Amino acid sequence: MSAFASPEQVGAAQRDREAIDALVEAVWPGCYRVAFCVLGEAALAEDAAQEACIALYRGITSLRDPASFNAWLYRIVVREAARARRRRTCPEAVPEIAAGFEPSGVDLDIQRALASLSPALREVTVLYYFEDLTSREIAGILGVPDGTVRVRLMMARRKLRSTLTSYRELYALDDAGISDYAT
Repeated sequence: MSAFASPEQVGAAQRDREAIDALVEAVWPGCYRVAFCVLGEAALAEDAAQEACIALYRGITSLRDPASFNAWLYRIVVREAARARRRRTCPEAVPEIAAGFEPSGVDLDIQRALASLSPALREVTVLYYFEDLTSREIAGILGVPDGTVRVRLMMARRKLRSTLTSYRELYALDDAGISDYAT
């Protein structure tokens, strides 16, 4: 998903309450997916997505340019995810993998590897690879320089490569061990 809604949908929502309801319903899955990928916890992601949708409902009429809606909503979702992360009651908790939920067909190893990233690295990775945004768009959403986004992406790639290689090696050892005992 690279966009939440078209400028026409947003324009209609700015004029009509029923259209706002339809817009919120249409963007909910994307809000949840982004929040879940950033947070790695289903309950926190749901809270963040709900808060983002409430902010959308309250602020849609003040949005000046309907064409900027997608960047505006991404910024809200990422901000609400950061707030949810700060409110977490147990900061040492390891992010869970929601049962049966694989955003955009992401497999369990990749979800675990994403969960191992720091929040700043996870945010840029999710927005770049799962939401198909450019580094410049991400910089605008997060309020950081474009160079910072590119450095974070580079760091995230290195960490993910290392983590995923470790998983592959672990599985190769497990598979070898199982086949040794099976014969």
